[in-house]
Amino acid sequence: MRLALFRCSFRLSLLVVACGCSNAPSNTGAPGVGGTGPVAGAAATGGSAGAAAGTAATAGSPGSGAGAGGSSAGSGGSSAGSGGATGGTGGAGAGGTAGGVAGSGGATSAGTGGGGVSTTGTGSKGATVFYDFEECATPAGWTVPNYPTDPGEGNQGAGSLLVDMEKAHGGKCSLHMKDFSGDQPQHALLADLPKGFGPVLWGRAWMFNTGAPTQHGALIKTRYTVPNSPDVDWYEVGYEKQNYDGIWHSPLPPSGLPEWVLQSNTTIVINAWTCVEWLFDTQNSAGVEAADPRIWQDGVEVTFKPGFEYDLSGVQGKPRPPTPKGTDFVGIEVGLTMYHAIDMKMNFYMDDLALGKERIGCAN
Repeated sequence: MRLALFRCSFRLSLLVVACGCSNAPSNTGAPGVGGTGPVAGAAATGGSAGAAAGTAATAGSPGSGAGAGGSSAGSGGSSAGSGGATGGTGGAGAGGTAGGVAGSGGATSAGTGGGGVSTTGTGSKGATVFYDFEECATPAGWTVPNYPTDPGEGNQGAGSLLVDMEKAHGGKCSLHMKDFSGDQPQHALLADLPKGFGPVLWGRAWMFNTGAPTQHGALIKTRYTVPNSPDVDWYEVGYEKQNYDGIWHSPLPPSGLPEWVLQSNTTIVINAWTCVEWLFDTQNSAGVEAADPRIWQDGVEVTFKPGFEYDLSGVQGKPRPPTPKGTDFVGIEVGLTMYHAIDMKMNFYMDDLALGKERIGCAN
């Protein structure tokens, strides 16, 4: 999560620093690369168990300044978010099918940007957790972040997050990031992952975007525990410069920095449903650290520009920060957290969200 030096908001309470994003370094020296790509190993998958739907999530306690994260081009000034909007409509019933905990995760091997993976995947039936949003209600157990008490970065600004019937990929409802506009709109929900999830996380979501942000916004965050440490590090799939971001982050709180940022060469698809997949591999059996994030669009792996380290020092060209290996993925944050202004009013729809230990693929 990068916050531009031009546009940072600082939380001094609880020693939390909330800051925003910076441009990729313009110097020609390539930063050190330490991430490695995986080879998906086999993993036993668990059965599915229906999850009862919760009541509507409220996307709005009073807004606070953004946590870590940011954009490519923030201008001067900082903002303290206004009160959030209401998210999620009421209703009961199952909030998507949540699979049981699968068996041990598959092994992975090295090669930054390389490494063979399954070309088809297990489909949604092989996922450990699956949300199809077909009960048209916020899934049970999803909660609004209360930053900085929670690791999520709060909800603020224009727009809301709810499950509705406005547009769906494979049914009648989807998760709707509605009418995001203005400065730092942030609406997301937190959820725990099943215990014993393991150190490798594959994800898949179908996305429909009415626009593509120029500045940095986080779409999916996944947090993992580190052996013999209280730290909970995390990965992100984000949007920036109309392309994808894949980012590894230090713990938040306190600041989420330093971070290791990969910006894609692949443009986000607008006004059509698109299958987005990601692989976060903290096991990385052939490497000494957690691997770099990997992202696919409609089954094709995206390529990235040279990675860069970001912190608040303003120094460019620093090497890749240490990215400790992990034991278990423990939680997700879903929604859109913009760390700077969004270009215009935009809507984003997510459907058929699946998470597992093996590649799930684009088929349901």
